[in-house]
Amino acid sequence: MELVNQLKSLENIIAKHHSLIEKESRNLISEFSISKAEETQREIDEIENSNRLLQIGIVGRVNAGKSSLLNALLFDGKSVLPKAATPMTAALAVISYGEELSAEVEFFSQHDIDNIQNDAKQYEAEFKRLLKLKQEELKGRKRKKLSKNDHQQDKDQKKLKIDKSELEKIEARVKRELDKSEPSLSASHDQYQRIKESGIDPKNLENSKVVPFDNIDSLAKDLSEYVGSSGRYMPFTKSVHLRIPQENLKNIQIVDTPGVNDPVVSREERTRELLKFCDVVFIVSPAGQFMSNEDLELMDRITSKEGVRELFVIASKCDMQLYGSIKKESGGDLYKAFNSMTTDLASSLHSTLSKLKNDHPEIGDAYDKLIAQSKESIIHSSGIALTIKEAYDNQSVLDSGEAHAWGMLVENYPDYFSETDKKLTIPSLDLLSNMNVIQKVIADVRDKKDQILAKRKEEFIKAKTDSLERYKKELLKYIELSIEDINDGDVDELKARRKRLNHIKLTVSGLVDEEYYDLVDELKINMGNKLKNELNSYFKQTNRDIDSAEGSDTENYDVEKDGFLSWGARKLGLGGYETRTRTFTTVRAGAVRSALSDLTIEIESAIKSVSDTTVLNWRKSLVPTIVGVLRDNADDEDINPSQIRKVVRNVINRVEFPTLSYEDNLIDEETDDNPTNLGIYGLWGHSNTSLRSATGTLTKRDAESFLDEAKDYVNSLKKRVNSDIDSYLGDLISNLKGVEISKEIFSEYDAQLEDLAKQIENKEITLDEYNKLKKEIGELR
Repeated sequence: MELVNQLKSLENIIAKHHSLIEKESRNLISEFSISKAEETQREIDEIENSNRLLQIGIVGRVNAGKSSLLNALLFDGKSVLPKAATPMTAALAVISYGEELSAEVEFFSQHDIDNIQNDAKQYEAEFKRLLKLKQEELKGRKRKKLSKNDHQQDKDQKKLKIDKSELEKIEARVKRELDKSEPSLSASHDQYQRIKESGIDPKNLENSKVVPFDNIDSLAKDLSEYVGSSGRYMPFTKSVHLRIPQENLKNIQIVDTPGVNDPVVSREERTRELLKFCDVVFIVSPAGQFMSNEDLELMDRITSKEGVRELFVIASKCDMQLYGSIKKESGGDLYKAFNSMTTDLASSLHSTLSKLKNDHPEIGDAYDKLIAQSKESIIHSSGIALTIKEAYDNQSVLDSGEAHAWGMLVENYPDYFSETDKKLTIPSLDLLSNMNVIQKVIADVRDKKDQILAKRKEEFIKAKTDSLERYKKELLKYIELSIEDINDGDVDELKARRKRLNHIKLTVSGLVDEEYYDLVDELKINMGNKLKNELNSYFKQTNRDIDSAEGSDTENYDVEKDGFLSWGARKLGLGGYETRTRTFTTVRAGAVRSALSDLTIEIESAIKSVSDTTVLNWRKSLVPTIVGVLRDNADDEDINPSQIRKVVRNVINRVEFPTLSYEDNLIDEETDDNPTNLGIYGLWGHSNTSLRSATGTLTKRDAESFLDEAKDYVNSLKKRVNSDIDSYLGDLISNLKGVEISKEIFSEYDAQLEDLAKQIENKEITLDEYNKLKKEIGELR
């Protein structure tokens, strides 16, 4: 590559003539941010290779048809990937290319299991409390219906007992209520029961293991042991990374996400992090239960955008919606039926997401394209249709569900499906499966990403080339000035100037130091104000986002009415109650968590941007200010302005400027004592905080507790950031004031004059070498 070759050549030239140019080259490299040839090539390679991986995210609730979609995309409809048992047991799955067919299975850590167990105990305590309450309520209702005759008292006491069937109904009701009101605890309880029933001691499990497979058939069978609904190791499987040697997976990574209310906090965090960097996300929602509340809660994970981000909604299991009114209205015309169905789905998508954005403006523009292009963004799909297509010549291999779906199609749309006419049937099955459209979406995103990467590479090379040209220009300018100084210089005059410089140093040093320290103090004030003002705006916006995520809902409840008549009515089971309505708090946890996560990223970016810009502007103002002080107190024949500018620049380039960054605080690896941390101050590192574990929409006490923790975190973070800014500024000013600026300047200037005198004494040799250097740099094109 031309840029890299030029850099290599220039590095060799500088090394060959290092005695003449090395010091000036080092300062110019710092000024123009010139990287070494090897580093530049590595950066170009990273742009070309690291970001070429096309990341595809699959989001959808359990039984939405995600496994069928992936089986259709990757395995021509063959049932290779098993379905999850429940939303709580769905493992995080990553699928990518690998030379060998294998699965890397990660098991829950003891830390994960302990958290699940603790939540399960909370669930059981709440279950017992509610069960006792419901039993008392049932006994109360029974008591009201009993006669008040004393002679029936013994009989009445028997009637107050709760029989087995009644108890089972109460338990089922309590479970339903807890599933709705405490979904995270319910998920943990379900998971822990499966762990206990497995009979496996988790202490005997490794942290992870690589499972090799002989072929795709053995993968389909053996993988179910880890992620299948009845798999032996399923209760302990945290994530699975499948590596498959298929050409259609090269440069692609697919992230198949678990359901909402994941009881494993660290897995939920990793899911969000992986989704954040996906180039295209398919939201899979069954056409028969399209865009449910659970779908919207899962979509909370889709917020921050990194790079290319395309969103599409796949209306799965569309074959199941072709009957009833749609068939009747279409008159058995398959294409009319599809048009009617997709129109209805698009309308539903538009209205649902428009309401979501109106109610929760904090989601920003994440779903704007889905709202504006609802019909274009919906892709109907039927994984079972592709399975039927692949099995058409051997229909006996279809399982009962597939055979039933096939029979329904043949019976209701005989003009499009036939058990014997393959030519008629295959195009109709292709219409149902719609895989060609999904593959085209992926190809289009790939092309768009390639274009973006090509543009990014082009812009990177242009920026580096422009910097290189400025660097070469300044080197040539320095060489020209050096040649001029040698030709015009006089050794005796330089010696006299060095003597006069000592006198100037005594009279001017105090003024230079005073001006410099004033500039340092101004830097502290300006940077402190800019940093705090900039960051305060982010904190205010985050608080607004938290407030926007908060909502309210209502519920009805009965209370006893006052008065004797009401008491009597209650005793007789004839009423005596009045229904009241109460309002409770709700919060979209995903929106708040995303706002907090974005806040940490924005802080990182703002600190770097403000500090870099402020220091750059300060350095630009420093040189003319110091040169002005020197010129005001000395003649130009003693203080060469051009040389002094370079001297001041060289001195400041040697100053160590501290950085204020939190990158080292980000924890990438998870251990039992050090859970995955996505917040710069350990937001997700506190095992007892609901900020880490909450997903979906929280209500009542959970919502209020969650909101309190979120706001406390923001306030705590703000105090910490302001404290860190003060510490950073203290270090910066200490470093700058530690520079004896006048001493450094005059020492550097004197050394330059001494070097010039030596070059004049060896004029012929030095000029010859400078001219060779000038020629070699000038010939670089």
